[in-house]
Amino acid sequence: MLDAAGEVWIVHYDITTEDTATVLHLSERLVDSDRAAFETVLTRALSGKPREVVVDFAGLQYMDSAGLGLLLTLRERAQAQGTSVRLRNPEGAVRDMLQLSRFDTLFRIEAGAKAASR
Repeated sequence: MLDAAGEVWIVHYDITTEDTATVLHLSERLVDSDRAAFETVLTRALSGKPREVVVDFAGLQYMDSAGLGLLLTLRERAQAQGTSVRLRNPEGAVRDMLQLSRFDTLFRIEAGAKAASR
């Protein structure tokens, strides 16, 4: 994918397991053009009906309003099967966007130090 400056961005997703949680690691950016890939990863993350899905933003550099919508989709699908969702390690502009959008009222959000102690 190319950004406005013509630079190539490759969106990366990785899924791991920690205790009873499925961890979705995001890197680079989460934007509207990632919708199809995110839906596929979301299906994989929820397929085992984990008790919790943790979205790790440690490698995420940018997210737009469509990315927020994708997180809401995750929340809706997870709740439908009794899975909770936690967001961890949002930093910089991503953290600011989550705060401004009041996502802390919808998700448990943990900063790096708190998340690392879990």
